[in-house]
Amino acid sequence: MHEWPLLVFTISIQTAIGGIFMLWIFQLINRKRNLDTASLFKIPLIVIGVLSLVGLGASFAHLGAPINALNTIRHVGSSWMSREILVTGTFIGLAVLNTAWVLYRKQILPWLLITTTVVGFVDVYCMAAIYTKSLIGPWNSINTFMSFYGTTLILGAVLAVALLTPKLYKQKLELVAKQFLKTTLIITLSGFGLHIIGTALFSPEALETTIVGSSMAASVIATYKVMVATRWIISILGVALLGYLTLSSYKKSFTSLTFLTLAVFVLSEGMSRYVFYLLGS
Repeated sequence: MHEWPLLVFTISIQTAIGGIFMLWIFQLINRKRNLDTASLFKIPLIVIGVLSLVGLGASFAHLGAPINALNTIRHVGSSWMSREILVTGTFIGLAVLNTAWVLYRKQILPWLLITTTVVGFVDVYCMAAIYTKSLIGPWNSINTFMSFYGTTLILGAVLAVALLTPKLYKQKLELVAKQFLKTTLIITLSGFGLHIIGTALFSPEALETTIVGSSMAASVIATYKVMVATRWIISILGVALLGYLTLSSYKKSFTSLTFLTLAVFVLSEGMSRYVFYLLGS
């Protein structure tokens, strides 16, 4: 599997997009409360900015050199890759602007958050469209769109839980923390709903259109089935952990559990993306 830079790129950028979306959701549902959102969002926005730059570095590793991105972008009218590069660059710029604004102006701009979110969701569509327009059977499916958007919602939600809720509890904002945990659980389950729908619409037999006649066909299909099963088991564990965090009261172990939950979901979504690229290798 030679697509490691693409795996890092898509996971990093989609997590950042989902994270920005969750910050916008948080400020929306708490807009009538007198909260210091600039202080609350400082670390999350720094992490999102770093994830965006990690994604940028991974994309350059895939393309070979930054100049290749500039050459590719000239075909924006006819190429989904050109559109994806343009929209990704725009999202990264907006994400960094959000981070810079909260660091230097000590303010949150809701309109900038929602603008960044919209650009991010368009970026996810462009990412998926690149693969669905390819000749590789397992990629040319609605499952690609469902998977990419599902990952965006899931990782964005659990990232926000890990970076926001411990601070809310420490500031004695238990009701705000509980409400946000319930919201993130709903969004996480929505992301899994997209994964389930995509999986239901995708048949492993589609592999045969790509690897038929290959001596590796049987082993690839076997690996696919094992990894998918393992990934779903890990995902269920993650949902159970998130549900526990939502229903339980605050404990000293809360912060550790939020990051454990994040790690579990990163592993499950990383495995899902690994399988995705394995099918096209």
